[in-house]
Amino acid sequence: MKKRFFALAMIFTLLFSLEQPKIMAEGQSTEVEQQVRGGSSIIGPQVFQVSALTAASGSDEMGHAYMYFIMHGTPSALAVVDLNTNELKKTYTLANSTSAWGLDVDEDGTVWVGGTTDGNVYSYNPNTDEFFDHGNKLTLPKDTAIQDIDAVNGVVFGSTAYGGSVFKYDSMTEELVNYGQVSYRKEFAKSLAYDQESNSLFVGVGSKADLVKYNLDTKQKTAFLPNEYQDDKYVRDIKFIDNEIFARMEPSNRLVVFNKETLEKTGEIELNSRTISQKSPSEDVLFYSKNSTLHKYDLNTKEEINLGVSLLKGTELLNIEFVQLNAEKYPGYTLVGLIDNDGNVFKYNLETGHYEITKMKLPAQPVTLYTMIQDEKRENIFINGYMSGGLAIYNTVKQQTELYPNISQIESMTTAGNKLYIGAYPRARVLELDLSLPWSETNPREIMRLGQNGQERSTAIATVPNLNKVYVGTYPETSTGGGALAVYDLKENKYDVYENYIYNQSLVSFLSHDDSIYVGTSIHANYNVNNRGARFFRFDPKDPERKEYIYLPLDASMITSLISDKNGIIWGMADGTLFSYDPKTKEIKTKQILELISGRFRNAKILEGIDGHIYGAVEGRLFEADPKTLDITILKEVGANEIAQDSNGDLYFRHEATLWKYHFFQNKNK
Repeated sequence: MKKRFFALAMIFTLLFSLEQPKIMAEGQSTEVEQQVRGGSSIIGPQVFQVSALTAASGSDEMGHAYMYFIMHGTPSALAVVDLNTNELKKTYTLANSTSAWGLDVDEDGTVWVGGTTDGNVYSYNPNTDEFFDHGNKLTLPKDTAIQDIDAVNGVVFGSTAYGGSVFKYDSMTEELVNYGQVSYRKEFAKSLAYDQESNSLFVGVGSKADLVKYNLDTKQKTAFLPNEYQDDKYVRDIKFIDNEIFARMEPSNRLVVFNKETLEKTGEIELNSRTISQKSPSEDVLFYSKNSTLHKYDLNTKEEINLGVSLLKGTELLNIEFVQLNAEKYPGYTLVGLIDNDGNVFKYNLETGHYEITKMKLPAQPVTLYTMIQDEKRENIFINGYMSGGLAIYNTVKQQTELYPNISQIESMTTAGNKLYIGAYPRARVLELDLSLPWSETNPREIMRLGQNGQERSTAIATVPNLNKVYVGTYPETSTGGGALAVYDLKENKYDVYENYIYNQSLVSFLSHDDSIYVGTSIHANYNVNNRGARFFRFDPKDPERKEYIYLPLDASMITSLISDKNGIIWGMADGTLFSYDPKTKEIKTKQILELISGRFRNAKILEGIDGHIYGAVEGRLFEADPKTLDITILKEVGANEIAQDSNGDLYFRHEATLWKYHFFQNKNK
């Protein structure tokens, strides 16, 4: 599936500094300086995706049933769908949020949303058709996202990350109270539910998982999750049914049942759905899904019953509620729920057993851009969407974009002739896209999948054409030890895997140069940190077990970008430091651009310009380096991530969902 759209042109001023390490603040560069260097213009969003993160259902005061979808994007959106007609009624922008997980419907039908990035709280009242942005409700320095909310009569309780706190927001009085971190050193307050009878919050924290009762009157906190569940990462969802607490564990797919008064465990259910329903309005049962099939649980007999009602293959219920529909085939109450991110909604009538699955027509949203590279001719820029994926190919000559939405998040890319090799997330898949052929079910083709080796992200990729091989480095998430090196033989259609290639480190940057592949590592692997520091080395592509380590006179947590220039010098970024290495003389030069970095995985990217200078983006700063003196010129202080260059010498970078162009006033094609 292909979509075309034209770039927008809108010129903005560019910030730069002619001195280093001086960095100018936004708005400080002078008109004279701008005329000397260049300016930046916005090209526009490149990747648009339909990706429903979560959903909830409710009714207005007239009894009309709606489903509310959180659409992933930059910014995200709230989509309102009429469940009787399956038509999109309204779409509201969730400003300052790139995603949202907190979603709840109040007693009067008002839907409440808790966002990420700035922690804004939003509401939509279907009775009045009013949408409000109530602003950022995060007050602790470490908090950046609302994880869950529970709305009760206009009062919103929320839980957060990365401060792991809980708060209360009264929408009528505008009072905001933050109760602080729930559990010491637990960064995630992943889920919560408010119990009016005891005026207590029940909070699922992690990682590792724990379950805490927080009495708001006495301020007493009681942790009560049994030890057998504390190897789980989170408590994903909490519900009260009668006098019991149902807590959904992640990732073990266990639903643990507790007595609400004694906090003692009373049962356990295996399930795959993200959550469970409340008690059925027609009998003492609750509903959930398991192995893509609808199940119910008898609250009296504790029996688990397979209803034999199938969802789409590979899908599970992401939310489950009861609504009343105005349709003959749906008398009384109907169970409804979102079953995937594509917007497929499941309906099951409790009286007749009639069920159907409908794909809702949800609005596509611009997606934050992620991995970006240029082709060998510097004509096309390949750029991927974060989380929900999608691959855009922007032609710098025609100023047009081709969008291929049916691909997941990409961790690494490289071109070889008319082939694009892709390291796809999740399960560390490797794809081969033939650019001379149309996109189809077999193009791109999957050539490797390293999930069975405990790998999740294919973070580095390189090709050696004369050997007809593709080399992939990974970041491990579930295995022990470090990342793997995988070598795929394109002629033989088989591959070898070298596990824990660098002890307890991940492989994050590759460069094929002369008869070697140069590698940069990260000290992060399996949520652990290797104190030895990032490694820089090379190996023989014919014999990957032959490694030669290269000492760098600096300490770094990751070496995230490696290139070679026309003189055969190797360049790299080690945290915030640019370095060069001459393979012939072994000489190493370094230049610190930033003293500290945030630790984000894709924090830096460099390339050799057509004028012979080194250009890069690190932690949002766009810079130019003289390869002889290593003098640094800051071209843009903030908002520049990744980097590419066209055949005219102009630079491209991404900021949130948009692609930008930095054009020099003097032609760089020297």
